[in-house]
Amino acid sequence: MIVNEKEERIRVSSFFIESMTKLSKRLETVANMVPEGAYLADIGSDHAYLPIALMERKRVSFAQAIDNKMAPYLRMKRNVEEAGFASRIACSLSDGLDALHSGVDTLAICGVGGLLTCEMLEKNAEKLEMIQTILLDPHRDLQAVRKRVSALGFHLTDEEMVYEVKTFYTIMKWEKGKPGKPYTQEELLFGPFVIKKKGQTFHDYLEIQLDKVNGILDGPLLKDKREPYLKLYRQIKKQLARYE
Repeated sequence: MIVNEKEERIRVSSFFIESMTKLSKRLETVANMVPEGAYLADIGSDHAYLPIALMERKRVSFAQAIDNKMAPYLRMKRNVEEAGFASRIACSLSDGLDALHSGVDTLAICGVGGLLTCEMLEKNAEKLEMIQTILLDPHRDLQAVRKRVSALGFHLTDEEMVYEVKTFYTIMKWEKGKPGKPYTQEELLFGPFVIKKKGQTFHDYLEIQLDKVNGILDGPLLKDKREPYLKLYRQIKKQLARYE
């Protein structure tokens, strides 16, 4: 049987696409924010899915996958070797940025709590001099993250809120340099780009947060404890009003 050349190309292309590493919605959003040709360090890499997927897509030139636990380290090392990228993805058993390679210009810190992320970056502030882009996906303490990362000399250039496994994640893209103007309280709380994009996921998040705050305000609260929740209630209502 004669196989049409065009059909063969399509078949090979389809096989390649099907065999590529599948990412979760959260990690796919992170991957789309990685600069072309970056030298990526994926902190808390676990399975090394992110650097492997980016290497398959030829989006990064080199990568470092880092984890501080032996089991995830062995797992990601095996995955990298099986994917055929052992010469381009270095696997490191270390804590945070302690063993960061000198050529890395982009950090991805995913699946790590907001406060721990801040501590990790602040502890290694001197290593951030060579970093141009930081990608984070905290699901809590976002206001603290925005305050503390901006204090390290980075500014937000994009944000995307996604909902995955009953959790809201805000993927943040930070680039070197101070913001054009200081972030407002609402921007620190909700995110300047999240507010600007006004997506459905943000709306759903606001509705859930409003229910939680209402539940707290309906309970017994001392006056000094009540005021911060009243302020938060008003801020959430203000954002929800933009959808009307």
